[in-house]
Amino acid sequence: MKRLVLPMLLVLVVIAGLAKGWAAEAGWRGDGSGRALAAEPCFEWGGTGQKNILWKTRVGVNCKTGKILWEHTNNFADLSNTKKPENRNATSCGFTTPTPTTDGKRVYAVFGTGIVVCYDFDGHRQWIRYMATPQTLEYGRSASPVIVADRLVCLIGNLIAFDTVKGTTAWELPDVTETYGTPIVAKLGDMPVIITPNGTVVRVTDGKILARGIGEATHTSPIVQDGVVFFVDAHCSAVKLTLKPDGKLETRELWQVDLEGEFFASPVWHEGFLYCINNSGALQVLDAATGKTIYQQTLDDMTGGNFYASLAIAGGKLFIANDKGVTLLVTLGREFKSVKRNTLDNGAGSTPIFDGRMLFLRAGEFLCAIGAP
Repeated sequence: MKRLVLPMLLVLVVIAGLAKGWAAEAGWRGDGSGRALAAEPCFEWGGTGQKNILWKTRVGVNCKTGKILWEHTNNFADLSNTKKPENRNATSCGFTTPTPTTDGKRVYAVFGTGIVVCYDFDGHRQWIRYMATPQTLEYGRSASPVIVADRLVCLIGNLIAFDTVKGTTAWELPDVTETYGTPIVAKLGDMPVIITPNGTVVRVTDGKILARGIGEATHTSPIVQDGVVFFVDAHCSAVKLTLKPDGKLETRELWQVDLEGEFFASPVWHEGFLYCINNSGALQVLDAATGKTIYQQTLDDMTGGNFYASLAIAGGKLFIANDKGVTLLVTLGREFKSVKRNTLDNGAGSTPIFDGRMLFLRAGEFLCAIGAP
């Protein structure tokens, strides 16, 4: 979860050119897992000498040079309808908190106003929609769109799927309400499904609800691994999903535990461990099979900041960032070991994006490309 107030502009986003570092199509945390196992990013940057900062520019850039390729407004005035909706006041999240996504052909973005847009890579708008569903979240919308099976699935008031090419509504579920966290894509056999942070499992092809209330997270996104979905909050749980031959979904809770603190950053799974960070800076590592705590470590050298940025793994390291611009690199496994502490001016504490040997981080209104010469 990120809380930023920025103009409602869509520019050619960095994720449009990034797929090499992530396991699948680029979007919210790459493929949603938070792991970029093929990436070999730089481990040291910033500080007074701005070490290994290749370029720094305002958001919306060519990922190689930092040059802005195009930008467009996406306001109510851009809608073709003769009757325009009333302007909405921004909450502390602003209108541009959801992360854009791409299918390798087009770029899609959701705004806190309820506007959904699609552009090609040359900056030509393909379609624009306005969803008039009420925004009921205290801090504003932050759930990012996801793409699966030619559907753009969004939490805008409720769960809705658009045709990626035409922008028409494929299906809509008015009783599956929006959350701060982003839904996750999973496969049950050959069937793609969406799992929401409030524990609803939906078949992507037709919007059929297969299960409800199997878990719940207030701000974080669920994680799926080997048919098990993990929900991380003060109350944390793991649920096994099994698709039966008759097409019905069987759900079985494997464990549940209570964790300390409030969680905004989404967790990450790796090699049997579930890594979680609460907003007080306590890193909690769980055995993913049992829910038992492997270790808990308070990050004293990251005090004073909020942990909104979700966890990420790349280059064999765990990346932890706060909104003061501090990113800590930690070893993976049963024991805590801090590898490197990096700082950037302007704060923001974004989740990193990886592309081979480069990584990208937000710093206020700027985007920084980081890589060793």
